[in-house]
Amino acid sequence: MKLVIYYSRENRCSLNALGGALDAARIPGLETVFPADKEALARALRGAGAAAFSFFTSQKEQAARLAAAARKSGAALIAGGPHASAAPLETLDLGFDYVVTGEGELAFPELVRALAAGEPPTPGIIKGRPLKDLDDSPAFSEAMGLFGPIEITRGCPFACRYCQTSFHFGGRPRHRSVPGVLTQMKAMLSRGLRDIRFITPDMFAYGSPDGRELNLPALEELLSRAHALAARHGGHIYAGSFPSEVRPEHVTPETLALMKKYAANRRLIIGAQTGSPRMLKAIHRGHTVHDVTEAARLCREFHVFPYFDFIFGLPGETREDEDLTMELIEKLSAAGSMIHTHAFMPLPGTPFAGDPGPGMSRRVREFVIRMESAGKAFGKWRAQSRAH
Repeated sequence: MKLVIYYSRENRCSLNALGGALDAARIPGLETVFPADKEALARALRGAGAAAFSFFTSQKEQAARLAAAARKSGAALIAGGPHASAAPLETLDLGFDYVVTGEGELAFPELVRALAAGEPPTPGIIKGRPLKDLDDSPAFSEAMGLFGPIEITRGCPFACRYCQTSFHFGGRPRHRSVPGVLTQMKAMLSRGLRDIRFITPDMFAYGSPDGRELNLPALEELLSRAHALAARHGGHIYAGSFPSEVRPEHVTPETLALMKKYAANRRLIIGAQTGSPRMLKAIHRGHTVHDVTEAARLCREFHVFPYFDFIFGLPGETREDEDLTMELIEKLSAAGSMIHTHAFMPLPGTPFAGDPGPGMSRRVREFVIRMESAGKAFGKWRAQSRAH
């Protein structure tokens, strides 16, 4: 059977993991192709038995259009990813035959195997099952040449009310073992890929049993061994830069020293989200404004350039909350930080799913535009506001 997986740029990390899961499943007679644009997708669908798509909530309209076009091919249409997991019935209504919810490394290959064998299950929702151990499934497909950042941690204990991570992957972190990470690195380095990046909700919390208290020995073991392996091949590792980030209270002299000793990046992505103490509690962030300013101070001390994430238009946000956030942003910016701007979007499967929030006020928009014009901020808040 020919399986088409739409390899959209924004979803490649998830799709790489599914490719790795298919490698491990070794389904007889399966031909898998990965078109990366609509024209290549149309060509690939000819003679396909199934087509799979992964998408975010902000991509659901595009996914519906792709499903309508793919329907003409006669292929079984499969959806997965954050939006499908949180809103499976809506996703079926978008035109898909099957919706795989949650973690797909086990359920997706089983579905593909059944389709390839000519024994399709009844269309509808296929519930995924969590991986007990991230080492059980590769982070990408070596056989199909799909490489990318290595997922080292899945799950988050903080359950921020706007974020899907804890609600999709659970509140107890699962960490890929250091030998498991090195195995994935070796596959990349053997192909001449020299820049190694990681996927994790909080880079500095690697190895922590609960994701709250740091495990510095585990973090140093990972960074030191990964650095040594990469260096032997002329490569580098990047820790706490995209596509991972860190929490502000985990920015400490010890974690920054480890990052500077072993990682190549001197930029660090830090989740601040709001400058209002009241809003930090309301969204269950689990840190304080002081944690944010202290993280900025420590970054200056260690000559690390911080990028702070902020979300505007959160549910319950008042004019006073906006003032506090803008004041904090100005303070951080004046001290040399870059601001990464986001407009709140109510994501399905989160406590804020049914609350659109107040949106970005005119004065906040004008403030952000001034920051952008001065080269002190960037972000996709315009697109996020339209999707909102």
